[in-house]
This record gives sequence, structure tokens and C-alpha cells, in this order.
Amino acid sequence: MLIYPDFIQSYSDEEGNTIRAPFSGTWPLEVINHLMLIESEGKTKLTLRGGPFNATEEERATFESMRPHVQQGFVGTFGQLDAFLEQNLNR
Repeated sequence: MLIYPDFIQSYSDEEGNTIRAPFSGTWPLEVINHLMLIESEGKTKLTLRGGPFNATEEERATFESMRPHVQQGFVGTFGQLDAFLEQNLNR
């Protein structure tokens, strides 16, 4: 099992300053992410968890209300990655 250090994610402007998300004025300025890789039966399972970091109650509520959409986005993204890897690694 590999557990990577947590990392903070945020939106930024051209100069690298943290800014609000373009889609919501109450999205948390920072989101902390936890990444874990577990090998099982010759395959690797990736677990990615995230949540608000140093957030206000309003920002936490916004994050929770958007959680299903975030999960749906990751399912789509990882589905595309699976298809890419299947096509390019099994030649």
C-alpha cells in the first residue's frame, strides 16, 4: 500500500494567487486531498478523498452540496483514463 502526503488544491490566477472558483463564490478556497494506492490481485486500486480545508461553514455546505457532481466528474475522468490505458497498454 502506498499513501501519499495530503495535498492542497486551489484555483489560482496567472500570478499563482489563490482565487475563488469560477463556478461558485462560496466554493472553498482550499480543498485537501488524500491519495492512496493499494495493490490487490495484480491490479492497483486508487482511492482519492477530499474535503474543504480552512473553510467557513458556508464553504463547507457548498462543497457538500456539490459532492455528487464532483464524484460524477471523477467517475467520468477515471473512466476515460481506463479506456486510454486499455487501448494503449494492451497492444
